[in-house]
Amino acid sequence: MVSVYSLCRKDAMGAAGKRNRKDDCKMKKVSRKGFLKIAAAAAMSGVTAGAISACESASSTAASSPSGAAVYTPGTYTAKATGMAEVTVTMTFTETSITEVTVDTSNETIDLARDSAADFQQALLDAQSAEIDTVAGATFTSDAVKQAAADCISQAMGVASEQPAQTAPAQEVVNGFPSCEENLEGVPAAGQGEIAFVADPIADSDIAGTVHIDVLVCGQGPAGMAAALACAEQGLDVVALEKGASPTWRSATMGAFHDKVHQMYGVQFDTREWLDDAMVNCAYRGEQSVYQKWIDTCDEAVDWFLDELEIPIEQYRLTFNAGDFPDFTDAYDVLSLSRSWNTSINIPLATDEIAAKLQEKITAAGATVLFNTPVVQLVTEGDKVIGAIAKGESGYVKYLTAKGVVLATGGYEFNPAKLAACCRPRDLALGDWMNGTKTNTGDGHEMAKAIGAMEDEYPHPLMLDPQQLMPYLRVNKRGVRFTAEYEAYNHLANAIQAQPGAYCYYIVDANVNEIVDSIWTPSSSCYGPKEVWAGAATSENALTADTLEELAEKMGVPVDAFVASIEHWNEMCDAGEDSDFHFPGRMMHRIDTAPFYATKEMASCLCTAGGLQITPSSEVLDTNAQPIPGLYAIGNVSGSMFSGTYPHNENCLSHSRCVTFGYNIAKTLAAL
Repeated sequence: MVSVYSLCRKDAMGAAGKRNRKDDCKMKKVSRKGFLKIAAAAAMSGVTAGAISACESASSTAASSPSGAAVYTPGTYTAKATGMAEVTVTMTFTETSITEVTVDTSNETIDLARDSAADFQQALLDAQSAEIDTVAGATFTSDAVKQAAADCISQAMGVASEQPAQTAPAQEVVNGFPSCEENLEGVPAAGQGEIAFVADPIADSDIAGTVHIDVLVCGQGPAGMAAALACAEQGLDVVALEKGASPTWRSATMGAFHDKVHQMYGVQFDTREWLDDAMVNCAYRGEQSVYQKWIDTCDEAVDWFLDELEIPIEQYRLTFNAGDFPDFTDAYDVLSLSRSWNTSINIPLATDEIAAKLQEKITAAGATVLFNTPVVQLVTEGDKVIGAIAKGESGYVKYLTAKGVVLATGGYEFNPAKLAACCRPRDLALGDWMNGTKTNTGDGHEMAKAIGAMEDEYPHPLMLDPQQLMPYLRVNKRGVRFTAEYEAYNHLANAIQAQPGAYCYYIVDANVNEIVDSIWTPSSSCYGPKEVWAGAATSENALTADTLEELAEKMGVPVDAFVASIEHWNEMCDAGEDSDFHFPGRMMHRIDTAPFYATKEMASCLCTAGGLQITPSSEVLDTNAQPIPGLYAIGNVSGSMFSGTYPHNENCLSHSRCVTFGYNIAKTLAAL
């Protein structure tokens, strides 16, 4: 059996790790991407590698058979393949030729793909094989059509009967990653955005104009705005292009150590301890030098950013000392089993106000910013990136850069195909997506990969939270408690997803207000007032019962196990010690007063967190771990830091990383 994962990795890396190998699969009639899709389908249905090659040989044999020789079994054959959605191809054969083709692309999500059905039909008839040109801007659909056509040809030639599929063990492979169970619930993607990346080379004749500049910044989220502003202030000729209609800023918090706000509150940090936690959180799969670069430069960058906002320093608060904890100035919350660091600064502006302020600054500094202008392809000269092509109102425009191209294109929350390819099914068993921008479809990832860049190893991490941020008592579908509830959000979300069905229930009783009081601490209370969290636990979404037995029945969990779990919890509460998972004893609370409430909970996701591997200077690495000259990545399109999930106990690292590396890249490019 050939697994999807091994096929993809071997194809991506090659025996010698060389880039741009055009002969990797030696396919004559099915494209490289088409081959990978056939391979994936074969692995999931148990087809051997020999059957995959048989599909290819069937397509090529049709074109090479002597004129007049019987090649096909006459009839009509149908096959399906997946592009952005399901594509269906139906082909009618005589003994020697294809006489009729119908292509159904009505389910595709991109207008160009849907509207190209007639073109695909004619191309297949003209070619008399699956070897047809890819439609620019509809690469996934083109590959699906070619794959389905090759399948039809194989059927007509009897290849399927000559190479029978083997029955695979149940649940063996799901999207290339193993899964412990079928039919995990959840929302696998934030939605379907429009992919801008164009895989096929854009001809010079299609270029409407060429612009010569120092720096091109691709994207206007937090990283892109920071880079555009800092580069312009360095005196560089900057153009910033944004796929969407406006800039995006997602959080009014910012992490740092010894910036002027933390100095004002007298908070002191041991950054070596913080770094130790960071490396443990990423299971030592992150690049420590990249983390160290952030530690060494974030204070200067954050001070610069705060100065740009022009807000009196007295108006800033630290997230952990906001609200009910004005005197909390410790380096971390000692109650959490993993240190929850007090690194977060609250910015006293709404996120749209922050974005508007920075855009004013960027324009005033002399940078050019264009919206509704996606970058679609990188331009190279040898191994060096010398610019990029964008699609504007007048067509394609080529931007040639003297200093470099900075990718700040965000994640890929709105690209279901890439999510399925790069993330574990269990990680995508989500209650909802809390953030993300609809233009985030992984364009920067794919543009860079197309010229040989290296992504983080799969599966990619996601920025996960539990749906309920309070450390309420939790049980799984077996009615059993499974973790210490007072843990960092990423750890708790991972624990929830590890349970059967990737969900749990959190439990409170009539004393919910007293429960909230007992668990109310700086690191668990920084996202809203007490009444919000108490209300969420007793809302209309909660199951309610007057007895634990009745509640268990409504939850669909084993009654005896659930009642035993609650009784054991109450005994530990009386003893003042959680002997199972070490929940802080002084925060424990009995569950003993009707009515009882249970709310189903899954993990939620803010955004994707896996990206292109980089150096500490944000240079994008190729598959030989060498910098690609002229290409840089910052923000969520960049990788090299996270594994499993984003470390929420290292509070507000995300936007700080964006700003810090955006600020740093300006210094790097100005020095060239």
